[in-house]
Amino acid sequence: MTTIVIKTEKSILIEEALENFHTFDAWPCIYASLKELSIDLFKLTYLPTAIDEETLIVNNRDLRQQLASLRLYELRYDCPTNAGILLLTPNAKLHFPGAYVQYVKFEGPTMTSKVLAEKVFSGTLIDVLKNLSNFIEFNIVAERPVKGEGFAEKTVFNYPFWSLRELTMNAVMHRDYASNAPIYIYEFADKIEIHNAGSLYGNARPDNFPNTSDYRNPIIAEAMKNLKHVNRFNYGVKRAQELLFESGNPPAEFDTKSTVKFVATIRINKRW
Repeated sequence: MTTIVIKTEKSILIEEALENFHTFDAWPCIYASLKELSIDLFKLTYLPTAIDEETLIVNNRDLRQQLASLRLYELRYDCPTNAGILLLTPNAKLHFPGAYVQYVKFEGPTMTSKVLAEKVFSGTLIDVLKNLSNFIEFNIVAERPVKGEGFAEKTVFNYPFWSLRELTMNAVMHRDYASNAPIYIYEFADKIEIHNAGSLYGNARPDNFPNTSDYRNPIIAEAMKNLKHVNRFNYGVKRAQELLFESGNPPAEFDTKSTVKFVATIRINKRW
């Protein structure tokens, strides 16, 4: 029995489009349109971080050209790229169901423990990044005084903010956005686990991580650097480990063997 596959003009267009793009965030999001993007967010928040002020003043490009110059729009197909949708669309989950972060806090050390709090971070990736950073600083990181030498007191943190933030941003940057699974942040009584869809990518392998890195989403990575959520490429994990050591926390542990996800475990300060 012969199966006849009838391709529509739209499906042929999609196949042709995807053959020309190497990374998922660069793909044209064929079924999306310009009107789905938050133009105010692009012009007021992102564009000034990506293009210097002098260039902006003399820039006579129209909106589509400005977006395309930052690889957020594909002019050939007159649609946003996947990166454009993720960064600038308030309801990105319509196109990518897993494009959100789920936080759960447990009372004890396992998932069978009582749930104390839950929160979902969704919307434009630009807003998610900012909200995640604020949440980590004010809702997860905590401090308390402990007795030091003599009568002196020393402030101890359960987790160093920069390390926890960096490893969370790393998950956002490197996750597989084609997956329907979100990023999970589980806070237990003794540790935090960050579960991320997508295994190590490209040149990064279990035997050379974190000394070698590769970028599944280079456009998103560039945007995060422009927005100062990432300071320097291929340095964040190493710096996070240094600060964990300085703060009295054990080094972060990474499950790099899975082919479908990446898990980072950050254990609480030994003096907490």
